[in-house]
Amino acid sequence: MQQANKYVILPIFVGAIVLLISFTLLVVVGRSPYTHANLNVGFDPSYTRTVQTLVGAAIPVPANGLAVPASSDPVEHGKQLFVSNGCAFCHGLNGQGGIIGPSIAGTQASKLRSKTSVGPQGMPAYAPGALTDADLAAIAAYLNATNK
Repeated sequence: MQQANKYVILPIFVGAIVLLISFTLLVVVGRSPYTHANLNVGFDPSYTRTVQTLVGAAIPVPANGLAVPASSDPVEHGKQLFVSNGCAFCHGLNGQGGIIGPSIAGTQASKLRSKTSVGPQGMPAYAPGALTDADLAAIAAYLNATNK
């Protein structure tokens, strides 16, 4: 009889341990700051488990790209245009080449015009009028000034 009780108690004990661990994991995951139920719209002073980071409301990007204020310095304006029109994503911040795009350091405005209007070797072509000659001249001034 003693032997039979031993075989009954062991599965009950193991089952209780499994239930306890399962319940604990559910509580931990449910209280995690990374679950959607815990995304607050404001700072919660009672929450102290991890650092709180608030992300603001989505800001739509205008249809014409990022608005770039005109700078009186052509090199600075060229840098603003280079970044805001997405050139830096492929060609690197200084135009010296990136993961995708080759180096365009020292490129003249006329060559930039031919490349942006055609879009060679996987580069997307810019819509007509998206980059004016003045914009391309400013970008060329930036590329030439930063890569001497």
